[in-house]
Amino acid sequence: MAASCDLLDVDPLELQFPFVLYKQISCPLRLTNRTDSTVAFKVKTTSPRKYCVRPNNGVVPPRSSCTVVVTMQAQKVVPPDLQCKDKFLVQSAIVSDGLSAKDITSQMFVKERGNVVEEVKLKVAYLMPPEPQSEIAEEHDGLERILVPMQRNVDDGSSDSASLRSAEEVGSPVGRIVKSEEFLKAAGPALETKVYPRPAEQSNQLSAIIAKLTEEKNSALEQNRKLRDELELVRREASKQQGSFSLVLLIAIGLLCIILGYLVNK
Repeated sequence: MAASCDLLDVDPLELQFPFVLYKQISCPLRLTNRTDSTVAFKVKTTSPRKYCVRPNNGVVPPRSSCTVVVTMQAQKVVPPDLQCKDKFLVQSAIVSDGLSAKDITSQMFVKERGNVVEEVKLKVAYLMPPEPQSEIAEEHDGLERILVPMQRNVDDGSSDSASLRSAEEVGSPVGRIVKSEEFLKAAGPALETKVYPRPAEQSNQLSAIIAKLTEEKNSALEQNRKLRDELELVRREASKQQGSFSLVLLIAIGLLCIILGYLVNK
């Protein structure tokens, strides 16, 4: 969609960038002069550090066009919901014939100086990048490389009842798919499958784990009980030894007192 003005037609009115992290992305901007005069232009943006505009100013001869390339610098963060509030402004004014881009000044686009200046505002939109066709082709080729050896095994007679149905028959958008367990068995090493346990097997495994944990818990409790019994036995032995020591000490003190009393009386 283009904006038709008296001086310059600007196309598009929305700069669209397929957003890719760590990659510069460019978007062309077409300026068309439909007058018989030379028109100067200047491109401004609300985020000058984020975008590079080449050329950001210049002149468009009468009845001719000019292409401006707007390049978004490589981004490191994806904005929320790919929303962008950046804006661009394209200013245009009639100038004298024979002027070049280096003769353009900011004073030419000041309306207060009596200049006829037109302004066109542009929006910026981020788009999801399209999926490369090469990746789709590689994925399809890889699936075909897997399925071809499997089909050969079936054709050699490894399984008479194995079947391979086309993507159109089962509604799949990619190549061919396998719909028979016998075919998987016949394929042998051509395809590695992961077998998940059935609910009954899962229940048995869970019961075995619970039984093992219960056994370990009972063993730990038994060891704890034995340690408590040994600790109690040690305490009792210590108490007995302390009691006998106190008795011996009392007897020794009594004998000492008797001896001292005898010596004093004598």
